[in-house]
Amino acid sequence: MKQIIYILILFTFSCKAQQVLPLNTSANKVVPNTYFKDLDNELNYYTGTWKATFQDKTITLQIKEEIKASIQLFDKNFYKDQLFVRYEVKKSNKILESTLNKNFTNDIGLSVRSVYTQDNGNSVTLLFSGGNCSVGIGTITLKKISGTQFSWGYYPGTTTTNDITCPPDKDYTIYLPETENLIFTKQ
Repeated sequence: MKQIIYILILFTFSCKAQQVLPLNTSANKVVPNTYFKDLDNELNYYTGTWKATFQDKTITLQIKEEIKASIQLFDKNFYKDQLFVRYEVKKSNKILESTLNKNFTNDIGLSVRSVYTQDNGNSVTLLFSGGNCSVGIGTITLKKISGTQFSWGYYPGTTTTNDITCPPDKDYTIYLPETENLIFTKQ
């Protein structure tokens, strides 16, 4: 009898165990609290400090992997391994915009996070939340070139403000380089 109770308890706990699926599995039909794990180590290549120069500006990216980050999709909670990018844009040693020391706990403005990888991790798509009034919100694609370089493509979806809900006294400049095939080198 004790064995049957033990098996029932074990079965009950195993049914409530967290489901772990590969990173790019669709969240469409999975149970809440599923963990989308980087089982193939696709994100590790992108971590570290990277630099590029574009139109007299130096762009520095600090990319870290967040393990088991909490996310919400389809009004459900999930967990996902993802890249989180902090950046700094300088011109003539003057900082134009920097998130290197920004705490994104309560403010998602200017945040850059990975959404998915493609081609066995040879490409990763990131979502940029945009700046004030979400100006600049869009996608960034990073593609591996070599062991120390990747190309950057940034595609903003919104580049203007509306005069009704966006106050006129804010900076609406998009400082991230709006271009394709910009080469970043690992530092």
